[in-house]
Amino acid sequence: MNTLLLLAALSSQITFDTTRVGDMYTITPQVLLTENCLCQVQILATRQGEGGQSRTQQRKTIQFIANQPTSLMRLSMNIEAQDNVDIVVTVTDGQSVNLSQRWTSQQTL
Repeated sequence: MNTLLLLAALSSQITFDTTRVGDMYTITPQVLLTENCLCQVQILATRQGEGGQSRTQQRKTIQFIANQPTSLMRLSMNIEAQDNVDIVVTVTDGQSVNLSQRWTSQQTL
């Protein structure tokens, strides 16, 4: 078990801090890189439900410091059982750093 924790600490990763109160979700992507990086970050959020479909995309360049967790944009939304929400976060420097992680409401409902 300690080996797994050590490997996780030594690898770059994107995680999602998610809180829920009723149908209200707050999702905050967090990035941890093992090297300093001036990276392009893209967050793509799509939602499909009874009210229709929406898509939001944001891009930003961020300076990441090695081994320092960085919280990105906080997303808050009402998600009901019949809704399907996908959030994809991509972090890249165009060379050695290329990470992507997906959060879906179907995993948490």
